[in-house]
Formats: sequence, C-alpha cells, structure tokens
Amino acid sequence: MIISKTGYFEVFNGCAGDMIVGCLIDAGVNPSILKNELQKIPISNYTIKIKKVKRKTNSSHFISATQFIVILKEKENQRKYTEIVNLIEKSSLSDDIKRKTLKIFNILAISESKVHKEKIDNVHFHQIGQTDAIIEIASAVIGLKLLNIESVYSSSIGISMPSPATLEILKGLPVLIKHIPYEISTPTGVSILKGLCKFHEIDEKISIEGYGYGTGTKEKLSSDIIKFIYGKEIDKKEEEIYIIETNIDDMNPVIFEYLYEKLFQAGATDVSVFTGIGKKNRPVFNLQIMVNEENFEKVKEIIFSETTTIGFRYQKEDRIILQRKIKEIKTKWGSVKIKISFYGGKIYNISPEYDDCKKISKKFKIPLKNVITEVNNLSKNISM
Repeated sequence: MIISKTGYFEVFNGCAGDMIVGCLIDAGVNPSILKNELQKIPISNYTIKIKKVKRKTNSSHFISATQFIVILKEKENQRKYTEIVNLIEKSSLSDDIKRKTLKIFNILAISESKVHKEKIDNVHFHQIGQTDAIIEIASAVIGLKLLNIESVYSSSIGISMPSPATLEILKGLPVLIKHIPYEISTPTGVSILKGLCKFHEIDEKISIEGYGYGTGTKEKLSSDIIKFIYGKEIDKKEEEIYIIETNIDDMNPVIFEYLYEKLFQAGATDVSVFTGIGKKNRPVFNLQIMVNEENFEKVKEIIFSETTTIGFRYQKEDRIILQRKIKEIKTKWGSVKIKISFYGGKIYNISPEYDDCKKISKKFKIPLKNVITEVNNLSKNISM
C-alpha cells in the first residue's frame, strides 16, 4: 500500500531548477530510476552528473548538499514554447507528469510573453527553453512522484536583483527580499515552485520521514542551499469549521447559481439552499455555508455583496472527515479520475469524478449511468 506524503521546500536563500532537483535526490530519489524516466522524453543531447558537496551555512557551519548538473553534448538551437509543448506531449511520461510539467512551462511562457510583448506561441525561451531547463523541470515533477509526495508546500521565496521574467512569475507569491549583488532565484526555479506548491501553512500535521539539501554549481557569497522535508500525514480525526446561515426572502432565485460559483471560488467547503415559508408568509431561501477559518472573511464579503441579506448567524463546530486522494484509472474510453476516501489506511469510499464521466458520455454518446457503472467496476480492486 502506497501512503501519500506531504513535502515542504525551504527557499529563504533563493531557488533554481538544479537546486530543487538536487534536494529531492538528497532526500531519497533514486538517480537511476529518475534517469530512466527522463529517457521517456525524446531528447538525447545531454548527460547528467550528480555530485555531493559541502556548503557553508549562514551560521558558519558546513552541511552536505547535492548538485544536479545537466551537461550538454553539443550546442542547441532555441526552442519555441509550442515546440516544448509538443516534445512533452509526445513523450511516454505518465499523464499526470506531463500535465504538471506543461503547467510549469505555461507559467514560464506567460511571463516571457508579457516581458517581451510577444504572443505566447511565438515565445523563444532562450536559456529557459534549453535542454537543461526541460530536464530540470521534468526531474522536479518526477522526483516528487517517486517520493509519493501528494501535497507540496513552500516557504517565502528569497529574492535579490530578480530579472523581469522572475518578477512576473513572482506576482501573488510571498517573497523575502535579500540585499545580495546577484540574482538568487531563477525563472525556472520560481516557476517550479509556483506550479507545484501551496504558499501557506501546511494543512496537515506530518511525521517527518526524510529531508535533503540541494545547491548550485557555483559557491556564492551567500548560502545557496535549499532544504526539502517530507513525511506522512498524521490522521486528522477532527477539524473546526464555521457554519453560516441566513434567510433570504427578497432576492431573484436565478442569482443563486452565480452565488454558488463565487462562494466555492472563495473557499467555501459546502453550500446548500433550503426553501420554506418565512415572515409575512413569504417564500424564503435558507442559505447554509460551511467554510474554514482561513476563508471566512472572503465568504462574508461575498454574502453581503452578492445577496440581499442584511446579516447572518454563524457558529464554529467540530467535524470528522475522511482523508481523500485523487487517482487516475484507465478505461476503454480514456483516463478517468476517481476520489478515494480513507482513514487510517482503510478505504471507505471510491467514487468516479463526475465531470470526467460526463465528458465521456457526451463524446461517445453513452448513457452517463453506464459510464459510472463501468468506472465503479474498474475501481473495485484499487489500492492506496
């Protein structure tokens, strides 16, 4: 049974693609398995060197860290964004690795497009689009999968003298500004973190299983080390959640569809509406919302701005929930996501992703109930 794990990148001193891969290898990724996976990408003009070095920390101590070095066999031409997309799509990597790798390159492409004022399909990646960046990005995605990391978090990103592309990618992310006379975070490194990580406190308590340190190839004035920590989630029996309720008797009911959309975008866990009779014998809608403390204020703003209510009542309650994870299974119509609900390693529920089944039903003109039945049958012997 494979237990999903949570990982955390500490990047206060900056980050780069090679450093991220280096710390994953240091944390336990098998280099041979990683190299075999990389061979699924149709690129051959490189070799990989993995090296252990000592680096001085800010406290004058030395620690061991891993370098991940991509060495080009020959000079290469610049690639367009569309060429990189085709390269990844034509590879034999698994679908989830392709999707995450392409997500990171899309972040890079958008930033380059804005900085150079070019259409995204015409963007040439210069250094970003070369073989070393492709291998570093794919290796980061593969490495996390090999460690069975499902949830990934990151600290604030250390920056100094960032390039325009790096600044564009950093929009919306927490940063720690350093005063060092060179760039310490690269577009590739920041894109990997933005594409894969959550930038807030870890949702789960974890039991640490391993850690690793990654560094660049040049020893610099400042500590150029990043740290990766990972471990198993500790089962959460209970969590606190807010229950919000309000009665609405003077709003056009067609607005509720849009209201639902806005509330879920703001982080609501669940939204329900019940009908009844209120004061003055008016038809009334009882709106009930579940939301965690982190998103309470955003939901409050939406209630007041998008409905006609003049107030609501709320209370904090405990709730018991099963842990959940998403897996993909193969069907005769293509891949379908399924949601696995479990606790303490025991699976309690497996359910197909409705939207995936709906797409198959429409595409192949098959009754939706038949698609769901088929996916349920394929899911019977699934394991964690």
